[in-house]
Amino acid sequence: MPRRFASLLQRNANDAGSRFPEAGPSRVRSRVLISALVALSLPLLGIGIGIVQAHWQLQQQAEKSAAHAIKRLDQVLDNGKLAASSVQMLVGQPCDKNTQRALQWPVATITYVRSVALTKGSQLYCTSLLGATRFDLTQSRFIDGQLLLMPNLVTSPNVPVLATRHPVPGGAVIAIIDGRYLHSAMQLAAQDGQLYFEVGDLHMGLDGHISNKPIPALDDAFAKRTSSRHPYTIISGSPAGSIQKYLLNYNLPLLILTVIVGLLAGLACYRLLGRPGSPRAILRRALEARQFEPFLQPIVRAGDGHWIGAEVLMRWHLPGEGLIRPDLFIPMAEQTGQILPMTRDLMQQVAEVLAPHAAELPPHCHIGFNISAAHCSDPQLLEDCRNFLAAFPSGSIELWLELTERELIEPTEASDLLFQQLSSLGVKVAIDDFGIGHASLNYLQRFTVDALKIDQSFVKRIGADTLSAHLLDTLVALATKLDIDLVAEGVETAAQRDYLRALRVRYLQGYYFGRPMPIREFMPALRQHRNAVREVMDLRA
Repeated sequence: MPRRFASLLQRNANDAGSRFPEAGPSRVRSRVLISALVALSLPLLGIGIGIVQAHWQLQQQAEKSAAHAIKRLDQVLDNGKLAASSVQMLVGQPCDKNTQRALQWPVATITYVRSVALTKGSQLYCTSLLGATRFDLTQSRFIDGQLLLMPNLVTSPNVPVLATRHPVPGGAVIAIIDGRYLHSAMQLAAQDGQLYFEVGDLHMGLDGHISNKPIPALDDAFAKRTSSRHPYTIISGSPAGSIQKYLLNYNLPLLILTVIVGLLAGLACYRLLGRPGSPRAILRRALEARQFEPFLQPIVRAGDGHWIGAEVLMRWHLPGEGLIRPDLFIPMAEQTGQILPMTRDLMQQVAEVLAPHAAELPPHCHIGFNISAAHCSDPQLLEDCRNFLAAFPSGSIELWLELTERELIEPTEASDLLFQQLSSLGVKVAIDDFGIGHASLNYLQRFTVDALKIDQSFVKRIGADTLSAHLLDTLVALATKLDIDLVAEGVETAAQRDYLRALRVRYLQGYYFGRPMPIREFMPALRQHRNAVREVMDLRA
């Protein structure tokens, strides 16, 4: 448990406005941790901005590269179309010397075109390079009947080529474009990333090779564009790791500056955190962050062991520290007045979680909250109770307020009126830890009390202390005479349960029946309890 809470939150009311002590290893660790986070935040912010900028810049480069590649490659493919249109009247004519010379003319005069060929039906029968030939070249091999990317030809085994098909009645003209022209156009369009020329299932990268393998992932930037004039796609982008390289190449001075500024900010934060803080402010901040959580401990009917409700206990879940014991913060919360909004928030949390499951709760489910002297002078308590009951179906909940004795409740006309109004609302009142407080009997005389909660110190000594047994008998007799219920706290053994049951104590509470549990575990635990009871009843039947 953190020493800072043990040393501070047990102070008396006169110290309520005091500050946290400077000493304490946990506080020093927190100062160092927060200061380190501040020191890191500026470099991280600078890196974050740099990453966003780098990603945006790489994406812009990818988009521009794709657009430039489309523009350049369209020019290359348009030349193939121009070459084909200049000899389309030759389709179907015999492949004689005149036809061959006519085919060689666009090859010699039109840039990028390596050869031209004629097809009749699906047969290629005449080329500018080989003259008459026979080769099956069906339209289906071409993407959209227009483009065919090939790793090589017989006449150039190591050079990729792109065949462009231009159909005419009776056949088609095939214009062959040297892949090296495509490669050059891609290199001119590419900037710092990768670029791929994709035709169907094949693609050419910046290395000039053709492959049918999947294009490597471009995680840091990605752009994909399809030509509006020809059936091919350009994929451009940057692989993983490109952003880091960009930062080191272009943003290194900015990163160094943010590191220096971050260190200075961390040092300043460390000095500021060294200043003591107000307990009231700390509790208020914890409340705003909803760090105070409701834990529920079952209350059972002594006769059959059935759960009839639960007492709501407050726990402080402090990030980085875990659960803070209530005895370390509840007294200070009462002294600073923060116990009022803390209890209100606790009631709201319980209503939010349990109200949707009202139909599964025990009939007239008993839900108890601890209140102190501060609550008894706060008119808002009545409204808080009214709002809590309104969250549940009428009659499904019995709200119990348990009076604690950490501070003496001074009866006044206002407190008397408040308890009368609470009683008319149906709210029950119990005296917590009865038997050990100096004001218990005074409360019995002054307030209308519905139940007494026997302090666990009496229950713990059952069977070991004759005096405690006599005191328990006296408490039971008193409750019987006053016609009020008894709840025994701290039941941990079957022997204690049996003894209290024999005394006709109506309700029991303690680790024997269930430890305090986070509120979201309560309904599953209740269902499990009911199933266990049902199984026992089935076995007895």
